Amino acid sequence: MRVASSRVATIAMVVVGVAALAVAGRLLPTTPSVQRPATPTSAGVPAGTVRILPLQDVPTSTVATVEVPDAFGQTLARAKTVMRAAGLRGTAEDRDPQTPGAVVVVQEPAAGNRVPRDSGVWFRTRTDVQANAVVRRLRLGAGPTTARYLVVAPDPPTHPLTVVVTMPHAAQAQVWLETEFKSRVPVVGARQDPTSCQPAGGQVRCVVRFGVVDAGGELGIWTAKVAKQSWPPAVIEVTVKFASP
Repeated sequence: MRVASSRVATIAMVVVGVAALAVAGRLLPTTPSVQRPATPTSAGVPAGTVRILPLQDVPTSTVATVEVPDAFGQTLARAKTVMRAAGLRGTAEDRDPQTPGAVVVVQEPAAGNRVPRDSGVWFRTRTDVQANAVVRRLRLGAGPTTARYLVVAPDPPTHPLTVVVTMPHAAQAQVWLETEFKSRVPVVGARQDPTSCQPAGGQVRCVVRFGVVDAGGELGIWTAKVAKQSWPPAVIEVTVKFASP
């Protein structure tokens, strides 16, 4: 009988406890759960949300790019004009010559790269070299005389080379180019080649086309050399032109 009475008392206590909890739940105010407000991102999408866009809606870059032209070997004035026409800004380095006739011997970025429109292109310039495709007049005195000057060579293995030499008909002269590694590229020999040299009034005009030159040197500074053997003074004109491939 004691066991039964104890069991009944336990059950009564449990019932009373459950009732008390139920009453407390009705009487006590409930606190709503706190929700962190969504923080919008710059795109208007809540942080932590993964947004999958259809392929046709994926945004692409709106920055316009242009291809950098080749100004190597041109005068600074011409190089700036070429860059301006392409939508770029050409500028010589502060420590380099700023005169319009200075010649571009290095440009950065290099030709062929794509850059944002209105970007700057930087030039290294020199005044002691002949610009590409510009005539050089050499006045040689009486007797055997030599002359030399520097020219720019923009990647000879890919840029076709043409050299034009004009001299008096009576002059006997040799003309050649010398690479930075001292390799020689003959242009006009002691005996003029009739296939490339033709009389023009009282002068001879030689047009020598090489296509491309693989003389052991890459883009850089070459030397144009003239050696006159005949006695009378002579004015010899030389034009070295590396064309775009």
